[in-house]
Amino acid sequence: MEQMQKIKMVADEEWTSDLWRDQQRVRDVHEVLAGVRIFEALTADELKRIAPILHKRSFLPHETIVRQGAPGGGMYIILSGSADARIETADGETFHFATLREQQFFGELSLLNGTVRIATVIAREHTQTLCFFRPDLMDLIDHSPQLGFKIVWQITQTMVAHLAETLKEYRNAMKTLRDRERDATA
Repeated sequence: MEQMQKIKMVADEEWTSDLWRDQQRVRDVHEVLAGVRIFEALTADELKRIAPILHKRSFLPHETIVRQGAPGGGMYIILSGSADARIETADGETFHFATLREQQFFGELSLLNGTVRIATVIAREHTQTLCFFRPDLMDLIDHSPQLGFKIVWQITQTMVAHLAETLKEYRNAMKTLRDRERDATA
């Protein structure tokens, strides 16, 4: 019979919980992390060092994971289930802009600088997440600068890729608008 070990997590700004882990769950976490872009460059030993500082949380269908405008404390990785990301405009309109699925993540910007949440993310179904909080990253950087740098580097590369994609979409939208204006005046 496998022995389970209880790990008491400290209070943080987004939630508090007790986490039960056994050997199989730890292996599963390593496999999930290896498939997440931010952690894909890490060795198996580095993944083993990261896993214990991640926090697991479950959300019910329609439960808010993070709310737009709230202080950001870290990033979330979807372990199972899915979630919708929505943005509310200044005039109160809400726009769905992404559905997040297994091994996708959000909140990486607040992991770096604690910025407020730019979107509300709501669970579509029973959803389990891993959260990597900013204080844990800062502690990791203090105690293992090389590992911390690898993670920060991957986050910046991910953000650069997102920015490039956003610029491409913007340029395509502007071209479409110019084409429509040209066709309307022709």
